[in-house]
Amino acid sequence: MKSRLIILTAAAMLLTTGCSVGNIDISKKETTEATLGQPIEENVNGTISGSDTTDNNGGDSLLLPNVPYSEVPATAELGERFCVVAPVHSGHLYLTINKCELYDSLNDAGMKYDELCQALIVDGFNYDAETTGFLKGYIMIKTYMTVENIDAVSIDHIWQPEKYGEYDFSLGRCGGVPYATGEYFDQVLPPDESLPVRDYFKINLQPGEKKDIIVGYLLDTRKVALEDVAFVNGRDDDSFPDELPFTVVNLGLGGDNK
Repeated sequence: MKSRLIILTAAAMLLTTGCSVGNIDISKKETTEATLGQPIEENVNGTISGSDTTDNNGGDSLLLPNVPYSEVPATAELGERFCVVAPVHSGHLYLTINKCELYDSLNDAGMKYDELCQALIVDGFNYDAETTGFLKGYIMIKTYMTVENIDAVSIDHIWQPEKYGEYDFSLGRCGGVPYATGEYFDQVLPPDESLPVRDYFKINLQPGEKKDIIVGYLLDTRKVALEDVAFVNGRDDDSFPDELPFTVVNLGLGGDNK
Protein backbone atom coordinates (compact mmCIF):
# COMPACT_ATOMS: atom_id res chain seq x y z
CA MET A 1 0.00 0.00 0.00
CA LYS A 2 3.06 2.26 0.08
CA SER A 3 2.46 3.28 -3.54
CA ARG A 4 -1.05 4.51 -2.67
CA LEU A 5 0.38 6.57 0.21
CA ILE A 6 2.84 8.18 -2.19
CA ILE A 7 -0.02 8.98 -4.59
CA LEU A 8 -2.12 10.42 -1.77
CA THR A 9 0.74 12.54 -0.50
CA ALA A 10 1.40 13.83 -4.03
CA ALA A 11 -2.24 14.85 -4.40
CA ALA A 12 -2.19 16.69 -1.09
CA MET A 13 0.98 18.58 -2.10
CA LEU A 14 -0.24 19.74 -5.52
CA LEU A 15 -0.87 23.29 -4.38
CA THR A 16 2.74 23.73 -3.34
CA THR A 17 4.52 21.70 -6.01
CA GLY A 18 2.76 23.03 -9.11
CA CYS A 19 2.37 19.48 -10.47
CA SER A 20 -0.51 18.95 -12.90
CA VAL A 21 -3.49 16.87 -11.79
CA GLY A 22 -3.25 15.07 -15.10
CA ASN A 23 0.11 13.63 -14.07
CA ILE A 24 -1.20 11.82 -10.99
CA ASP A 25 -0.89 8.04 -11.20
CA ILE A 26 -4.34 6.91 -10.09
CA SER A 27 -4.05 3.23 -10.93
CA LYS A 28 -5.21 0.92 -8.14
CA LYS A 29 -2.71 -1.34 -6.42
CA GLU A 30 -3.71 -4.97 -6.15
CA THR A 31 -3.96 -6.29 -2.61
CA THR A 32 -4.54 -9.62 -0.95
CA GLU A 33 -6.49 -7.97 1.88
CA ALA A 34 -10.22 -8.43 1.53
CA THR A 35 -11.27 -5.30 3.36
CA LEU A 36 -9.95 -2.02 4.68
CA GLY A 37 -9.22 -2.26 8.41
CA GLN A 38 -9.50 -6.06 8.34
CA PRO A 39 -6.35 -7.53 9.99
CA ILE A 40 -4.54 -10.36 8.22
CA GLU A 41 -3.73 -11.95 11.57
CA GLU A 42 -5.44 -11.54 14.93
CA ASN A 43 -4.34 -12.46 18.42
CA VAL A 44 -6.60 -14.01 21.02
CA ASN A 45 -7.99 -10.59 21.96
CA GLY A 46 -9.03 -9.78 18.39
CA THR A 47 -6.49 -6.96 17.92
CA ILE A 48 -4.24 -6.55 14.91
CA SER A 49 -1.03 -8.49 15.24
CA GLY A 50 2.06 -6.29 15.48
CA SER A 51 0.11 -3.00 15.61
CA ASP A 52 -0.40 -0.34 18.26
CA THR A 53 -3.93 -0.80 19.60
CA THR A 54 -4.01 2.16 21.99
CA ASP A 55 -3.84 5.89 21.47
CA ASN A 56 -1.43 8.18 23.26
CA ASN A 57 -3.86 8.51 26.17
CA GLY A 58 -4.15 4.77 26.68
CA GLY A 59 -7.59 4.55 25.09
CA ASP A 60 -8.92 2.20 22.44
CA SER A 61 -7.28 2.24 19.02
CA LEU A 62 -8.95 4.36 16.33
CA LEU A 63 -9.21 1.49 13.86
CA LEU A 64 -10.40 2.09 10.32
CA PRO A 65 -13.89 0.94 9.36
CA ASN A 66 -14.38 -2.45 7.77
CA VAL A 67 -14.98 -1.33 4.16
CA PRO A 68 -14.42 -3.53 1.07
CA TYR A 69 -11.79 -2.09 -1.25
CA SER A 70 -14.22 -2.47 -4.16
CA GLU A 71 -16.38 0.25 -2.57
CA VAL A 72 -13.46 2.71 -2.60
CA PRO A 73 -12.45 2.72 -6.29
CA ALA A 74 -9.28 4.44 -7.46
CA THR A 75 -11.34 6.45 -9.95
CA ALA A 76 -15.00 7.32 -10.37
CA GLU A 77 -17.14 9.16 -12.91
CA LEU A 78 -19.56 12.03 -12.39
CA GLY A 79 -22.81 10.57 -11.07
CA GLU A 80 -21.07 7.48 -9.67
CA ARG A 81 -21.59 6.70 -5.97
CA PHE A 82 -18.49 5.66 -4.02
CA CYS A 83 -17.53 5.02 -0.40
CA VAL A 84 -15.32 7.47 1.51
CA VAL A 85 -13.39 6.49 4.63
CA ALA A 86 -11.39 9.52 5.83
CA PRO A 87 -14.36 11.21 7.60
CA VAL A 88 -15.55 8.11 9.45
CA HIS A 89 -14.56 6.15 12.54
CA SER A 90 -16.83 3.24 11.69
CA GLY A 91 -19.48 2.37 9.16
CA HIS A 92 -20.17 3.47 5.60
CA LEU A 93 -20.43 6.99 4.15
CA TYR A 94 -21.03 7.50 0.42
CA LEU A 95 -20.42 10.45 -1.88
CA THR A 96 -21.66 11.18 -5.40
CA ILE A 97 -20.47 14.16 -7.45
CA ASN A 98 -23.45 14.75 -9.71
CA LYS A 99 -22.38 17.71 -11.84
CA CYS A 100 -20.18 20.83 -11.90
CA GLU A 101 -20.64 24.33 -13.28
CA LEU A 102 -18.09 27.12 -13.94
CA TYR A 103 -18.67 30.80 -13.15
CA ASP A 104 -16.64 33.97 -13.72
CA SER A 105 -18.34 35.94 -10.94
CA LEU A 106 -20.18 35.46 -7.66
CA ASN A 107 -23.30 37.06 -9.09
CA ASP A 108 -23.42 34.56 -11.93
CA ALA A 109 -22.85 31.71 -9.46
CA GLY A 110 -25.74 32.91 -7.29
CA MET A 111 -23.45 33.47 -4.30
CA LYS A 112 -22.81 36.39 -1.97
CA TYR A 113 -19.44 37.31 -0.54
CA ASP A 114 -20.61 37.16 3.08
CA GLU A 115 -21.85 33.59 2.49
CA LEU A 116 -18.33 32.40 1.65
CA CYS A 117 -15.75 30.72 3.83
CA GLN A 118 -13.30 33.37 2.50
CA ALA A 119 -10.36 30.97 2.66
CA LEU A 120 -8.52 32.57 -0.28
CA ILE A 121 -10.83 35.07 -1.95
CA VAL A 122 -9.51 38.61 -1.52
CA ASP A 123 -10.75 41.85 -3.02
CA GLY A 124 -8.14 43.25 -5.40
CA PHE A 125 -6.15 40.02 -5.49
CA ASN A 126 -8.40 37.45 -7.14
CA TYR A 127 -11.79 39.15 -6.74
CA ASP A 128 -13.39 42.49 -7.66
CA ALA A 129 -15.91 43.43 -4.99
CA GLU A 130 -17.58 46.03 -7.23
CA THR A 131 -18.35 43.67 -10.11
CA THR A 132 -18.15 40.40 -8.08
CA GLY A 133 -15.94 39.07 -10.90
CA PHE A 134 -12.86 36.92 -10.37
CA LEU A 135 -9.37 38.10 -11.37
CA LYS A 136 -6.06 36.61 -12.52
CA GLY A 137 -7.50 33.39 -13.95
CA TYR A 138 -9.53 32.41 -10.91
CA ILE A 139 -12.92 30.82 -11.45
CA MET A 140 -15.66 29.30 -9.29
CA ILE A 141 -16.54 25.61 -9.60
CA LYS A 142 -20.07 25.04 -8.32
CA THR A 143 -20.22 21.36 -7.44
CA TYR A 144 -23.46 19.48 -6.84
CA MET A 145 -23.00 16.46 -4.57
CA THR A 146 -25.00 13.85 -2.70
CA VAL A 147 -23.74 12.63 0.70
CA GLU A 148 -25.27 9.50 2.20
CA ASN A 149 -24.74 8.02 5.65
CA ILE A 150 -25.54 4.32 5.83
CA ASP A 151 -24.29 3.60 9.36
CA ALA A 152 -21.18 5.78 9.79
CA VAL A 153 -19.90 7.50 12.93
CA SER A 154 -17.70 10.59 12.57
CA ILE A 155 -13.96 10.35 13.23
CA ASP A 156 -14.02 13.98 14.39
CA HIS A 157 -16.51 13.01 17.10
CA ILE A 158 -13.88 10.62 18.47
CA TRP A 159 -11.19 13.31 18.44
CA GLN A 160 -13.29 16.37 19.35
CA PRO A 161 -16.54 15.22 21.01
CA GLU A 162 -17.08 18.70 22.45
CA LYS A 163 -17.40 20.14 18.91
CA TYR A 164 -18.57 17.22 16.76
CA GLY A 165 -21.53 14.94 17.41
CA GLU A 166 -21.54 11.27 16.40
CA TYR A 167 -22.98 12.16 13.01
CA ASP A 168 -21.22 15.50 12.35
CA PHE A 169 -18.90 14.94 9.38
CA SER A 170 -16.20 17.17 7.92
CA LEU A 171 -16.68 17.68 4.17
CA GLY A 172 -13.00 18.59 3.99
CA ARG A 173 -12.18 15.00 4.91
CA CYS A 174 -14.38 13.82 2.03
CA GLY A 175 -11.87 15.35 -0.39
CA GLY A 176 -11.26 18.49 -2.40
CA VAL A 177 -10.00 20.00 -5.65
CA PRO A 178 -6.23 20.50 -6.11
CA TYR A 179 -5.29 24.10 -7.04
CA ALA A 180 -8.58 25.26 -5.49
CA THR A 181 -9.87 26.37 -2.10
CA GLY A 182 -13.23 25.47 -0.64
CA GLU A 183 -15.18 28.74 -0.45
CA TYR A 184 -18.90 27.94 -0.40
CA PHE A 185 -21.26 25.48 1.26
CA ASP A 186 -25.00 25.94 0.78
CA GLN A 187 -26.04 24.60 4.20
CA VAL A 188 -24.16 26.79 6.68
CA LEU A 189 -24.53 30.23 8.20
CA PRO A 190 -22.04 32.93 7.09
CA PRO A 191 -18.69 32.36 8.87
CA ASP A 192 -17.25 34.69 11.49
CA GLU A 193 -13.89 34.97 13.23
CA SER A 194 -14.92 32.47 15.91
CA LEU A 195 -15.77 29.76 13.35
CA PRO A 196 -12.75 27.80 12.07
CA VAL A 197 -12.58 26.98 8.35
CA ARG A 198 -13.03 23.26 8.97
CA ASP A 199 -16.25 23.81 10.92
CA TYR A 200 -17.71 25.87 8.08
CA PHE A 201 -17.87 22.65 6.05
CA LYS A 202 -19.38 20.50 8.80
CA ILE A 203 -22.53 18.52 7.95
CA ASN A 204 -24.84 16.54 10.20
CA LEU A 205 -25.99 13.31 8.63
CA GLN A 206 -27.95 10.75 10.62
CA PRO A 207 -27.73 7.00 9.81
CA GLY A 208 -29.93 6.29 6.80
CA GLU A 209 -30.00 9.98 5.82
CA LYS A 210 -29.05 11.40 2.42
CA LYS A 211 -28.50 15.08 1.55
CA ASP A 212 -28.01 16.96 -1.72
CA ILE A 213 -25.47 19.73 -1.19
CA ILE A 214 -23.61 22.39 -3.17
CA VAL A 215 -19.93 23.11 -2.58
CA GLY A 216 -18.04 25.92 -4.33
CA TYR A 217 -14.30 25.76 -5.05
CA LEU A 218 -12.26 28.78 -6.18
CA LEU A 219 -9.86 27.39 -8.81
CA ASP A 220 -6.63 28.95 -10.08
CA THR A 221 -6.79 28.05 -13.78
CA ARG A 222 -3.18 29.18 -14.28
CA LYS A 223 -2.09 26.06 -12.41
CA VAL A 224 -4.08 23.36 -14.21
CA ALA A 225 -5.97 22.86 -17.47
CA LEU A 226 -9.73 22.56 -17.02
CA GLU A 227 -9.82 19.10 -18.57
CA ASP A 228 -7.44 17.90 -15.85
CA VAL A 229 -9.33 19.32 -12.86
CA ALA A 230 -10.24 16.52 -10.45
CA PHE A 231 -11.87 15.94 -7.08
CA VAL A 232 -9.35 14.02 -4.96
CA ASN A 233 -11.06 11.96 -2.28
CA GLY A 234 -8.29 11.47 0.24
CA ARG A 235 -5.76 13.10 2.52
CA ASP A 236 -2.39 12.36 4.07
CA ASP A 237 -3.20 12.03 7.76
CA ASP A 238 -0.76 10.50 10.23
CA SER A 239 -3.67 9.30 12.35
CA PHE A 240 -4.50 6.68 9.73
CA PRO A 241 -2.46 3.66 8.58
CA ASP A 242 -1.13 3.75 5.04
CA GLU A 243 -3.84 1.28 3.94
CA LEU A 244 -6.24 4.22 3.53
CA PRO A 245 -7.54 4.19 -0.08
CA PHE A 246 -9.01 7.14 -1.95
CA THR A 247 -10.86 8.03 -5.14
CA VAL A 248 -10.15 10.54 -7.93
CA VAL A 249 -13.05 11.96 -9.96
CA ASN A 250 -12.35 13.95 -13.13
CA LEU A 251 -14.84 16.82 -13.04
CA GLY A 252 -15.33 16.98 -16.80
CA LEU A 253 -14.70 20.73 -17.05
CA GLY A 254 -13.09 20.72 -20.48
CA GLY A 255 -16.35 21.65 -22.25
CA ASP A 256 -18.96 24.36 -21.74
CA ASN A 257 -20.22 23.85 -18.18
CA LYS A 258 -21.95 27.18 -17.60
